[in-house]
This record gives sequence, C-alpha cells and structure tokens, in this order.
Amino acid sequence: MASEHSTPADDSRDVIDWMRAEWTERRDSAELEFATTMALLRTHQWIVRAMDGELRSLRLSRNAYLILTSLQLSDARTRTLGKLSKYLMVHPTTVSMAVDQLVKAGFVERHAHPTDRRTVLATLTPAGLDVVEEANDRLAGARFGLASVDTQTLETLIAHLQLVRRAVGDIETGH
Repeated sequence: MASEHSTPADDSRDVIDWMRAEWTERRDSAELEFATTMALLRTHQWIVRAMDGELRSLRLSRNAYLILTSLQLSDARTRTLGKLSKYLMVHPTTVSMAVDQLVKAGFVERHAHPTDRRTVLATLTPAGLDVVEEANDRLAGARFGLASVDTQTLETLIAHLQLVRRAVGDIETGH
C-alpha cells in the first residue's frame, strides 16, 4: 500500500505507475483510463517541448507550424480556415488569429473562396514554403523529440493510437 506521504521523487517506480497506484488507492474506478491519459499527456509535453525548442528560432508557434504544414501538404497549398480548424482541433478564432500572423509575416495569403463568399481560404506563399521546409528539416533532424524511440515502437504506437482515435470518434480523413 502506498504511503500517505509518498511522492514520485521518493518512489523508484515510473511516475505513471506511482500515479496509477495512488489513484487506485483513493478511487474505485477508471484507473486504467486515468493512467493512459496521464501517460499520453506526459508524452505530449515531452514532444511539445522538443518541437517548441526547434520552432522558437524560426519565430513560429506550434499552431503556425501546423497550419503551414497542413497547407504544404494540401492540394494547391490551400485550405479553408474551417478545414484547418477541424484538422488541428482548435477553435476557428485561434486559426483565424494564427493565419493573420502568418499573413503579416508574408507566409500565407488569405482570400475569398471563388464560389462561396462566406468561406475564407489560406494559401501558402513561397516565403511560407521556405520557412515550413526549414522547420520540417529542423524537426526531422530532432526526430520530433522521439530520436531515442526505436522504429518498431513508433510504428506500433501509431497503430495503437489509431485504434484509440477511432474508438473515441476521431475518423477525420486527409482530404
């Protein structure tokens, strides 16, 4: 049984194992879901820290980078702001504000959809392509903070997370 004063610092177990044990001692449900969530959030924080470190020198936020990459991977390097919001799972206002900053920097052009005046398009500029290529090179060089994880583990993780994403309703396609 865990001590009342036990902490991750004085416990030789992994922090997630410690948190799970403490959760189980205090609660009678959802310990597996709690531990999974904590493991995902901690992993996310490590990856975010590595990404932000690489992007900072290019003066790009993570959202800006993800928008630029989404545009780079899209047909004609153009997407609607609504589609960007949906893909990135951020509020439309957040996308609009990030696109405004990218327009100001000369990385993106904003324009009306040719057949639907209510829809706004964002298009990657040549300068935006240059900066996203540089960001991609830096992040790939750092392997997105995952350099110490072997290929098989990464492939397995992608496959398992896809199963989880589908189970929770994340069925977005890339088109």
